[in-house]
Amino acid sequence: MISNIKRLSTKSFLMKSLVVFFLMGFSPKFVKAQVPRNDDCAGAIKLGTVRGFCSAEAAYSNVRATPSGFDKALEWPAIGNDVWFSFVATAYDVNINVKAGGTAAGTLLNPLIAIYSGDCTTILQEIGQSYPGNTQSAYYKGALTVGVTYFIRVSATNNATGTFQLCVDNFFPAIQPGQDCATASLLCSKDRVSPINVTGAGLNNREAAGTCIDINSNGGSIEANTAWYKWIAANNGTLTFTITPTNNNDDIDWVLYDLGPSGNCSAVTAANAIRCAAGSGVTCSPKYYLTGLDANSTDTQETGGCVPGQDGFVRFIDMQQGRTYALLINNFSSGNNGFTLEFGGTGEFLGPKPTFKTTNTFCDNVFTTTYQADDVQAGYTYNWDFGLGGNIRKSTSPGPVSVNYNNPGERTVTLEVTSPIGCTTYQSYFFKDLGVLNQPQILNQPPTYCVGDTLVLEPANQPEGTDVVWTLPDGTEIRETILKVPITSIDQTGTISLKYVVDDCGSPSTVIDINVLAKPVAAFTLDPSIDQLFSAPISFNFINNSVDAVSYQWDFGDGATSTQTNPSHTFDQPGSYVVTLIANNGICADTLSTNVIKILAEGDIIVPNTFTPNNDGVNDYFNILIANLKTYNIKIFNRYGSLVFTSTKILDSWDGNYQGKPMPVGVYYFIIDGLDVAGNKLFRKNSVTLIR
Repeated sequence: MISNIKRLSTKSFLMKSLVVFFLMGFSPKFVKAQVPRNDDCAGAIKLGTVRGFCSAEAAYSNVRATPSGFDKALEWPAIGNDVWFSFVATAYDVNINVKAGGTAAGTLLNPLIAIYSGDCTTILQEIGQSYPGNTQSAYYKGALTVGVTYFIRVSATNNATGTFQLCVDNFFPAIQPGQDCATASLLCSKDRVSPINVTGAGLNNREAAGTCIDINSNGGSIEANTAWYKWIAANNGTLTFTITPTNNNDDIDWVLYDLGPSGNCSAVTAANAIRCAAGSGVTCSPKYYLTGLDANSTDTQETGGCVPGQDGFVRFIDMQQGRTYALLINNFSSGNNGFTLEFGGTGEFLGPKPTFKTTNTFCDNVFTTTYQADDVQAGYTYNWDFGLGGNIRKSTSPGPVSVNYNNPGERTVTLEVTSPIGCTTYQSYFFKDLGVLNQPQILNQPPTYCVGDTLVLEPANQPEGTDVVWTLPDGTEIRETILKVPITSIDQTGTISLKYVVDDCGSPSTVIDINVLAKPVAAFTLDPSIDQLFSAPISFNFINNSVDAVSYQWDFGDGATSTQTNPSHTFDQPGSYVVTLIANNGICADTLSTNVIKILAEGDIIVPNTFTPNNDGVNDYFNILIANLKTYNIKIFNRYGSLVFTSTKILDSWDGNYQGKPMPVGVYYFIIDGLDVAGNKLFRKNSVTLIR
């Protein structure tokens, strides 16, 4: 039944609300903060894809919900404390189930369901409603329009409130199952099957004679409420399935038959029953209500009653290509409720594959999509539903079919393909026409980068459903939302562009200029060289060898600084100093620190007479400490006059080895000559004893 639902008077609703607020002693603002966010149609929770959707148990609640500004559904006793949900139809039929009733699914008693189409701001059109159940309510609606938004309204009798689980299955219906094999529904894919109710046993209520569900020894009726399905195996592969009753107190039994290549129902005999399950799980402890084939079970049959070890599942089957299989499902309970049948495994069912391609051209205010079915075959029929807003709604051509849409927006397109044997399958495709794409904006746009930096750019206003295309100065395209490019060369100077694209269409490009500077290289030397030792005071000339720099910052390590290109500096106190140079070109900088400059107290000359190179960390090296030398040369000889060590660096130490081999214990002789910083000659000779 269809009726228009009208809003209540705003004034009367407001007065009613204010009275409630006054009696409760709360402010309207406080109460508003407590109501569910989907308290009214305008705040309906969008459920997204609802192919077999089930929320978590007790996921939703109508606690603190207020009666919305719409009349009650036709068969509802009152509005109650209603809450709202919405979904976009991608198939023709929908099953809605609200589970609660004090079970694990929730606390709400006697839930009510209604479904609407239309617009929350004006008039909603009620297209159906449920009668209340105790622990759950279910509602089925067919003939939905693909692409239309529908609203689900949930309430309860007696103004009851509580939590609940919501399940919504929007599906393409298989032909309703017959009650006998001769009228079985032919399944053409492994899509979920969800008959809303199953009533009666058909013309022959003893088709399951001799199987595990035949418990009537006097030849009477075996079947109560039956549904028959048949399919042809498209390949060799495994098959599993799960049957879930709509009411988990229903006792579901079933028999699976192999009808051979012919598929004739005359083969429905006990001898061809390859799997069977008749356990009374809903009366057993522990209780079970799911049943079917799975990959873990080893038994092939479960008999009636509560047999130890039975759990409702038996071993999977290996289907053989070209053979027909028939499934009899019997709801032994009296409620005439339906079930959901879901398939798994590697085997497939023979049937059309309704896939298709699209080509979109909706740039420049032209919103055209061309559709083409894949794998077009003779004898197959094709039926398109192109959704709302186009110049063509239906077509029976396999394609190509071009549809012009009035404006950009969301589209849901459905292709129905039927084979010569009457097998029908469906495919839905959801997409969004974005229309003319605006020119992008780019965040984080420093105009100049240094070699060694990482360029990072990000779009500021990317429309949903678009891809990002960055084009670098060398023409490289990168399809990443955030652009990250290491800067390794000044050759990366140039322009970078950004555009948004959908399929073959794109926005105008935004172009920015990128300037890459070479990073300065800081370098310097000292005169005298720091390879020597010095005593305070001592002056150094710093020779700047930096490149690609225009300014400099020196730090001499003793608190003094300079911005000269080639400064001089005197160290007045003994100590160890690190000199740092920062070379800068105005944007980029490089830092160089020297090794430690060691400055001794004036007059320090240290020449040891023994050393012990035994790797114990104590006196392992022969070190000469003479300060303020400008040039230096040391030579060490063994007692035979053979040269075993030489160096021109005062900081070089002899480790007691020659050509990598330890020298023997004994006396060695050394000669030192050089010039001090004043230009005076230095000459020393002496001996040192090597002890191990």
